[in-house]
Amino acid sequence: MPTSQMNVRIDDDIRIAGNEAFESIGWTPSQAAREVWAYAARNRRNPRKLREMRRLLEDAPAAPRLSKAMEGASMVEEFRVKMGLEPQQLEEQLSYAELKELAMSERLEERGLL
Repeated sequence: MPTSQMNVRIDDDIRIAGNEAFESIGWTPSQAAREVWAYAARNRRNPRKLREMRRLLEDAPAAPRLSKAMEGASMVEEFRVKMGLEPQQLEEQLSYAELKELAMSERLEERGLL
């Protein structure tokens, strides 16, 4: 398969921090770029998935909110233990986007729209 070279301008501080982050998971910047493009190519006919990816990439402010939500969940668990109740176990940890979509679905169901 023929390949192409891409040249991208990026702030040097972001490039350095990003390179360190990718290195921590064993990726080179080229591998990261290839994975983003491969994901986009696989989902080119699914704009919902692409918008979800975009929201995930642009949603830096969600991290503090998610941190607060996790802190709140931890407080609830501590209370349950103090009261002698069974601790709740989440089968999986959902991403912010998944939690948001779940909340929206529940809201639509409550209104009879789903």
